[in-house]
Amino acid sequence: MDARAVPTWLHAQIEYLRNNAPLPLKVENLRAGTRGGHVMDRFTVLIPCCLSNVKWEVVFNGLDAKVAPDIIFGVDDESFQPLANSSEFSPGSFLRDWTVTEPNSLLKLILVTRGSYLDYQRHRVEAVNDPRVKFEINTMSGLQGLEMCITTTSDRSEEVNFAVPLVLEVEAPHLPGSHLPSSTLWNDISLQVKFPLQRGQTSAGPPQLKLVAPPAMREVFDVDDVRLPVWPGNICLVEYIPSLQQTLQQQVREARASIALRRSFMEALFPFFGRPLEADATYCRRISLLASSGAFTFLVHLALPIQFPKVQPTLTFQSSQHFDTRGRPLVSRTYMDYPWSPRWDAPQMAQRIMDFVADECIAFKKQCNDLLHHQR
Repeated sequence: MDARAVPTWLHAQIEYLRNNAPLPLKVENLRAGTRGGHVMDRFTVLIPCCLSNVKWEVVFNGLDAKVAPDIIFGVDDESFQPLANSSEFSPGSFLRDWTVTEPNSLLKLILVTRGSYLDYQRHRVEAVNDPRVKFEINTMSGLQGLEMCITTTSDRSEEVNFAVPLVLEVEAPHLPGSHLPSSTLWNDISLQVKFPLQRGQTSAGPPQLKLVAPPAMREVFDVDDVRLPVWPGNICLVEYIPSLQQTLQQQVREARASIALRRSFMEALFPFFGRPLEADATYCRRISLLASSGAFTFLVHLALPIQFPKVQPTLTFQSSQHFDTRGRPLVSRTYMDYPWSPRWDAPQMAQRIMDFVADECIAFKKQCNDLLHHQR
């Protein structure tokens, strides 16, 4: 963002929202209100809703800081009228008391408007004249953090969406010198449930199910690898969730055990390669080692998958003596065609990798020399 083209007071509001929002709000498409205008005073905010995002346009008057902003909602939300609510904590009350001197004013407005939007969507779902949807709402009414909405698909059909938070107790990865508790609660994994509507009614089949988790969680556990339990006939979500949580709990335990196995494997490499140049000490997913063959010195990069040791690490060599015309070090292809068995102990795994590196580095050195020869 070019802060010089944004009024100082508005820049402060946007930066506060970006740095302090309790939800993953995103500001994008910052622009001027007129063609060729020099004051950038409007932008798009992506608002999390039912594990997807809705886009709202926020419009300020860049020439007058005292004027409260307008918010333009999507074309499918024309019936959403948050200003009709005159309660003390409604969006209308925040707009009436708008003050730009408080840097959190925009964030407060967005959050309270999102709360009104979730209430609006819940009322829409409750108005669906379908026994199955009504039954699901009644049985899940006590779930904390439950969100629901109606969305329109690309073919203009509608579907009822539920976002069900899942709480798992998992062991925290061991960190040297850490005094953190050995277990913690994960509540970042959610189940997205979609009931397609046809003429206002749901079908008799199972709903569409998808696990959703933050990208940062992929370092220790990838929800895309989870095989969801089969939907067993005529049950409701409240009956399905316990078996899903049990499945997740087991796979999270395996992921936690994999961290310990990866750490043991990485430590088994030290007697063969020495101390690493770089290593991921938290999740043990990456390690870089220095190796040599005669006068040829090179780096060995290992990437350890979450499914280790069932899935073997990938190896890449990087020369410290050969560079391309742009000054970048030459690297090898990615290796996975070396002897491996998940049943070996860590020292044997390390020994086999060392043997492979000792043999393959000769071909890699020749490849580097050939490439340099062709560059001349």
